[in-house]
Amino acid sequence: MNKLLITSIALMSAGVVGILFSVVMEIATGEPVYYLVMKLTAVLFGVGGPLLGLDIARKAKKGRGGK
Repeated sequence: MNKLLITSIALMSAGVVGILFSVVMEIATGEPVYYLVMKLTAVLFGVGGPLLGLDIARKAKKGRGGK
C-alpha cells in the first residue's frame, strides 16, 4: 500500500472515532462543548476523502498506461 492511501484511510478512521466519541459524550452529558469535536472530526473527513479519491485516480491512471 502506498502512503497516500494509508493516510487517507487513517484520517477517515480518526474522523469516525471522533464522531462516535462526541455523540456518546453529548448523549451522556448534554453539554454542547462536544460540538467542537464533531466539527474537528468533520475536517478529517474533508481531508481524508479527497486524498482517497486522489489515490484511486492515480492508480486508475497508472493502470491505463499513463505516468
